[in-house]
Amino acid sequence: MPTKEITLRIPESLRKVKNIIGVFSAKGGVGKSEISLSLALSLKDSGYSVGLVDADIYGPSQPLLLKASSEEVQVKEKELLLPLIKKGIKFISMGLIAKGAQPVIWRGPMVSGAVMQLLSMTDWQDLDYLIIDTPPGTGDIQLTLLQRIPLSASIVVTTPQKVSVSDTRKGIEMLIKLDLPILGLIENMSFFQPQGSDQKYFLFGKGGGKELAKDYKLELFSQIPLTEKSESSILYEIDEYKVIFDDLSSKVVAQMNLIKKKINQIIPQQKV
Repeated sequence: MPTKEITLRIPESLRKVKNIIGVFSAKGGVGKSEISLSLALSLKDSGYSVGLVDADIYGPSQPLLLKASSEEVQVKEKELLLPLIKKGIKFISMGLIAKGAQPVIWRGPMVSGAVMQLLSMTDWQDLDYLIIDTPPGTGDIQLTLLQRIPLSASIVVTTPQKVSVSDTRKGIEMLIKLDLPILGLIENMSFFQPQGSDQKYFLFGKGGGKELAKDYKLELFSQIPLTEKSESSILYEIDEYKVIFDDLSSKVVAQMNLIKKKINQIIPQQKV
């Protein structure tokens, strides 16, 4: 499998974005999109300028969570899309753009081309962090995307379920082969704890995330419990989850700073 080149071409619209982080899951239904949004909101509340791209072309859920519609999308000069401003973050989604299309039948190059076009045609301006909610899986589509998007690093989301853990191993191996830094691992749906009770119920098994983190020497950022929230509500806006995501965002910032420090030590700064 080819590795990602350091000299990856960066679109003009992304040149003012300091950090581009892809949130990945090797399996659908693990809560990747909710985690991407809550991470973006926590980073924003920490004082950073943040953008969010819903690149999950097969099931874009961010428009529902952010109550966004395609009618809100505007085009400025030079045919650049203006990102929507939702809850203080800049936002764009394939679900707002690909109206009438049938992306379910799109192949890898078509999907990656559409996502790259979305990224390069959006007027992001200055951003500290751009979070990309990627399509789930480990196939041709994900591989092509990873080779074309100028990502700074990645975060991997799994559940404790055996099937999810097994698929996540394949995803981590893919990221390693592509030489994309993995900031850490998030285990979602770790347990269910009824309100007012000390009892935890491990509905999907126990220890899967810890096992993966140990095997690949990754930091287990968080073990996020199940919630009884409604489908359209946001995890970060629930008090007990806000604490979890504020801790998560601080770890992400710390890891990104470490990566940048290592890169600066390895690659001498170019003289102007």
